[in-house]
Amino acid sequence: MTPEVEKALQADDYLHTDFVRPEASAGVALFMAWYADQSQGGVHSPEICLPGGGWEIAWLERSDVAAEIGSDAPFEINKAIIQKGEQKMMVYYWFEQKGRRIAWDFEAKYWLMIDGIRTGRTDGALVRLMTPLLAGEAEHVAEGRLQDVLENLRGPLPRFIPNGEAN
Repeated sequence: MTPEVEKALQADDYLHTDFVRPEASAGVALFMAWYADQSQGGVHSPEICLPGGGWEIAWLERSDVAAEIGSDAPFEINKAIIQKGEQKMMVYYWFEQKGRRIAWDFEAKYWLMIDGIRTGRTDGALVRLMTPLLAGEAEHVAEGRLQDVLENLRGPLPRFIPNGEAN
């Protein structure tokens, strides 16, 4: 990331990488930002940051994708289609706090307050997956790419984002 974006992000750690299968028509970008202390700001919701980067949110819904990714437990995410000019992307994102996956930013702030009072911890993260919606491509194809990466990410993700245990 550019120094300007890093400064605006104010994350304590982040990862921005791309996953591409040789047979796929496009890749999936993974972005994770982790904040050790969110009491003075913290996670920036994509609903605010993406428009700040020139992207328009054309469509947004909260969705449980557990069945699609083979999870027995609910997997609540935000699913969006964003666009900038002729370019369109499909996005999945959610917040991770103390082992909780949270789709709604106000709920994330609620748990931040509760956890801060109960445990003194205010750490948390944002996880975002993005893939282009190619011209003439059905949305389910792009969504399949996101679900494929998400299914493979579920296992290793907890190793990289602290959960509810003391560190």
